[in-house]
Amino acid sequence: TMSSIAATPTGSTTSTLFTVVRRGGMFATALFVILAQATLIARHPAGNATLNPSFLYATLVGILCINGCIRLCTFNPRDPQAYWLSRLVWVTPSIISLETFILISNVTVSSSLVVMTGLFLVVVECNWWIVSLRRQSSGRPQQTTIIKQQLLFEAIDRPPAFAPNALPLDHANETVVTLANHAQQSWTRFSDESGESITAIERVLFAPGQRHQTIHFSFVPSLIVIPEITTQIVEGPPATIRLDEIQTFGARLELKLSQKYEEPVELIIQIEMVAVRTVAA
Repeated sequence: TMSSIAATPTGSTTSTLFTVVRRGGMFATALFVILAQATLIARHPAGNATLNPSFLYATLVGILCINGCIRLCTFNPRDPQAYWLSRLVWVTPSIISLETFILISNVTVSSSLVVMTGLFLVVVECNWWIVSLRRQSSGRPQQTTIIKQQLLFEAIDRPPAFAPNALPLDHANETVVTLANHAQQSWTRFSDESGESITAIERVLFAPGQRHQTIHFSFVPSLIVIPEITTQIVEGPPATIRLDEIQTFGARLELKLSQKYEEPVELIIQIEMVAVRTVAA
């Protein structure tokens, strides 16, 4: 028996031409500023001038605007869906701030301006990183998705009843998995920023004299981590259920009846699969 548990999360990151251009543009901007400041630092290795305070303020405002645009146009460092380029771009503003401090300290002999600039940049950078690291999502709305599906035995005579339903989080606890009379499987896949869970009810048919059955579950797309699986018999004769293999992309269950039966029997089992997203501290 092969069962496919498929879902299309509505909050997933979509790689479009716009997002690629945006990330590439931000990376190019950050790289240009970093190289330009590195060139200026190389040309002014030591403090040999008095910097105009108004020029200093204008420089700091410009750097803050550049850093703010770069960070607002990319995703947060802890966003699990962020691309590697977004994570790299998020570090570049800190490099720009460091180069700004080095450049200002090199081109001015005023120690008070250097200290004030350093403290200001440290406060700004600490605020950026503390706020961003405390957020577990990207600031884009994380949609909670619940998808239901029932697979029918008479796939030819009766079309499959496949009706994905997106429900808000408030209705998650009201979702009850039921199995129609002619359905082989009924399942619900629930997804939000904390992880994913799948609740399935499977109808397993045993031929006369048959005691063993193997059930394969395929998760499409794969779960974020290897899930914890619990099973129970909802209806049918006494039997044992053994988890033979568990992966992020699927699982295999072995069913064994307590005895052989001369007539066909069916077993209805419920499977709970929970995959909790782990976030590094």
